[in-house]
Amino acid sequence: MMAEGNYPKMWLVEKKVIRHRLDLGYERIQIPVRVKFEYEVKDGSLIIDSLTLHLLYNQQILAKRYPHLDLIALDASIHRTAKREILSELNQSGLLRVDQRLEGET
Repeated sequence: MMAEGNYPKMWLVEKKVIRHRLDLGYERIQIPVRVKFEYEVKDGSLIIDSLTLHLLYNQQILAKRYPHLDLIALDASIHRTAKREILSELNQSGLLRVDQRLEGET
């Protein structure tokens, strides 16, 4: 039997769909992004360095419809949005410690 507060280490994998908002000046669009994220939990807290995100969205359609779109910048922006959304969700679930909240918000 484990002592109270001594939780085992485990890896979790979750999936979520987020919406990335993009303002093109002449049009605002929402891009659905499927996010698969993996992370390690030890002693009831997220190991922040273990968080990995796998993003899936239809980049080909966006490139075809908006040929002047910078896909590299878009990908980086979507990654930031996904990380912010996932960290917010993990924070609400109580897995982030106070010091990790400050790191994740930057």
